[in-house]
Amino acid sequence: MIKNPDLRRQVTQINDLIARVPAATGGDLELQAHWARYLCVLAAGFLENALFETYSAFVYAGASPAVASFAASRLENISNPKASRFVEIARSFKPIWGDELDRFLADDARKEAIDSIMANRHLIAHGKQSGITIARLRSFFDRAITVVEFIERQCGV
Repeated sequence: MIKNPDLRRQVTQINDLIARVPAATGGDLELQAHWARYLCVLAAGFLENALFETYSAFVYAGASPAVASFAASRLENISNPKASRFVEIARSFKPIWGDELDRFLADDARKEAIDSIMANRHLIAHGKQSGITIARLRSFFDRAITVVEFIERQCGV
């Protein structure tokens, strides 16, 4: 379970909306596709927020206020992070964290899940066709959550 209360709230909100899509759309596949695109954007935002929140909490817990403020300002500018960016950030804190995260991402299609969320978000934001569906999004999002939980464990936050 996600420990950060703001991130946990986002997960709950997204999962609740995913669960409500079939009833809310009355089985209309076109409406479900629109909801899938909207929820994909929310999922991508969650991943950006997760990187910022988790690593900022780690930095503020262990660094001087000036160093923590500097690091947090850098983390705040992360956008559209693919799985390789997750590893790069982890590695910049501790090389072993990057290696561990890289191995974790390789299992259970976690890397593909994060990369798919970000790739679909990019297509959606630029008005292009996206093949995202509610079922695919749910699968990708569930895997993405496990990655955030893993990073929280690494950081001890």
